[in-house]
Amino acid sequence: MRKVSILLILGIFVTNCSVTRNIKGKKGENLNVVLSDNLLESVKYQNITSDNFFIQKAEVEIITENGKEKFLANIKFVKPDKYLISLRSKTGIEGARIYMSEDTILVNDRINKKMYFGRSYYLKKKYGFTQSFLPLIFGDIILNIYCETGKEKCVNDKMYVKCIEQGIMLNYEIDCNKRKPISVTQMNNFVKEGFKITYGGFYGIGNRFIPKLVEFKDSQYNTTIKIKILKLEMPWYGSVKFIPGKGYELIELI
Repeated sequence: MRKVSILLILGIFVTNCSVTRNIKGKKGENLNVVLSDNLLESVKYQNITSDNFFIQKAEVEIITENGKEKFLANIKFVKPDKYLISLRSKTGIEGARIYMSEDTILVNDRINKKMYFGRSYYLKKKYGFTQSFLPLIFGDIILNIYCETGKEKCVNDKMYVKCIEQGIMLNYEIDCNKRKPISVTQMNNFVKEGFKITYGGFYGIGNRFIPKLVEFKDSQYNTTIKIKILKLEMPWYGSVKFIPGKGYELIELI
């Protein structure tokens, strides 16, 4: 797998019963989610990163000026911040394994026998955001004291909320019925659109809505990444462990 694919995945990168399942559920219906008078709290309640999970199968397509790449992925998450991502070809051959935490990035490039390593600030330097933004890929909302809370209002079943995370403005479009974001847009310098993530194909599992389809577009790098989540387990009681490749060339991400 080419280095660019690995780094692009680094740049971007579900309820109540402990079983593995394909994504099924009541599509497009409002579930009995735990609602509060604060709509944003209801949205936050549905964040899947509030628990450990294992996405056993996802289809990923990366579209750049150089063409398209398609592969399979599985993603393990252990709260609060540990991710282990495996990327495989359609035939099942693992091309890369990625570990990320709050302060560490490790990548085994199994095709080229290289291991990349670095700190999370590499993502901030290279892409403008850090590992803490990864929950956006799964349709979660990042709420903090710098969000425009108290001003939210639903108009035509939509609500728009602005938050500032690590100096970056995020504009959320929220479906008031599902209590889920249907898109989030990063604004560079608060005025110019950077990346935009849209969510679709929502399915109800347990008391949560989960997007089956995720599309990430980065206008700066002219890149589109499409993710289709096919099989997941949550809550998940496993652990994440990264084993460095023996004899791999070490390359620091700086």
